[in-house]
Amino acid sequence: MAEHSSSVYNSRLFTFRASENGAATTVHSGAVAAVSAPLKLLMEEEGPDGPRTSATLHGVREEDLLRFCDFCYTSTYTDPYPIVVKPPTLTIGSGTSNGDANGEGANTSTALVTTDDTIIQPPAAKRPRTESPAHSLSGFGRPGMLGASPAPEVNTALNVNNKLKLHGVFAGTPYTTSAPRVFGTSTRTKSNGVSSNENHANVFIAHAAMHALAVNYDIAKLKTLSLQKLCDKLTRFECKSERVGDVLALVRWVYTTESGMARDMPELKDIVVRYVVSEVSGFGNSEEFGSLLKEGGGFVKDFWTMVYSNLL
Repeated sequence: MAEHSSSVYNSRLFTFRASENGAATTVHSGAVAAVSAPLKLLMEEEGPDGPRTSATLHGVREEDLLRFCDFCYTSTYTDPYPIVVKPPTLTIGSGTSNGDANGEGANTSTALVTTDDTIIQPPAAKRPRTESPAHSLSGFGRPGMLGASPAPEVNTALNVNNKLKLHGVFAGTPYTTSAPRVFGTSTRTKSNGVSSNENHANVFIAHAAMHALAVNYDIAKLKTLSLQKLCDKLTRFECKSERVGDVLALVRWVYTTESGMARDMPELKDIVVRYVVSEVSGFGNSEEFGSLLKEGGGFVKDFWTMVYSNLL
C-alpha cells in the first residue's frame, strides 16, 4: 500500500461521479491531488458557496472510477475477471468462417490469408503500387523478376520468415519487458489455462480505460501501470479462434474512444496494433477480422503501416 502522510487523511472529502451512470465515490482530496495536477486544480475551484465539493469525470465508467480511487490510495488497482460465456452449440453440417478447401465462404476480399501453405497478402486495394507489373511484390517477400512467381519452396520459406517477423512485433514494446517489475514475476509464458469460454474483452478494455483516464488527467504513473497490466494480460492470453472478438473489441474501443478525446493515446494504440500484427497469422482469414478491415479508419492504416515496416 502506498504511504500517505497524515495530511492526506486529514484533507477534506471530495466526491467524484462517473459520467456513464452518475455513480459517486467520495475520497480524500489530498490522495487525488497527489497523483493528478489537473484534478487538484479542479478540486480547488471556487464556487458561489466556497470550494467545490464534487465533480463529474467525463468518459469514465463506474468501474473505472472505483479503480482510480483504488489507485490513489494504493498506487495500483485490482484487475477484473474475464466473463464466463456459454459454449456455442455445435450443429452437424454447419459451415466454418474460414470456408472449405475450395475457398467457399472465406472472406478473401479483405482477410489476411496466413495458413501454413499460403502467402501473407494484403487486400489488393492496400498493396503498394509499383512502376511495372514485372516488379510486383509477392507475399511481402522480394519483388518477383519479370513477373514470374517464385518457386514453391521460395514462397514457403518467405512465408515462414514473414510469420516469424510479425510474431515478434509485440515483443518490441518496452512494456512487455518491464511488466515483471509490477507483477513481481520474471516468467512471461502464455497460460495453458485460458478457457475458450472466458471472454477477456472486459479485462483488456478495463486497462485501456484506465490509460485513457490517466491521459485525460495527466497521471504519469497510472499511464505506465495500465500499459504494463494490459501487456501482461495480452502476453498471457491465448488468442484462439473463438476469442478473436475479444481482441477486436479492444481495438474498436481504443480507436473509438480516442476519437472523442482531447489528447491522443499513441502508446496504447501502438501496443494494440503490435499485438494484432503479431497474432494475425492465427486469425487473419477470419470473418471478424475481415469485417474490421472493411471498416477502414485509423486502425487499418496503422495496421498496414506496421506490417509493411516490418516486412518490406
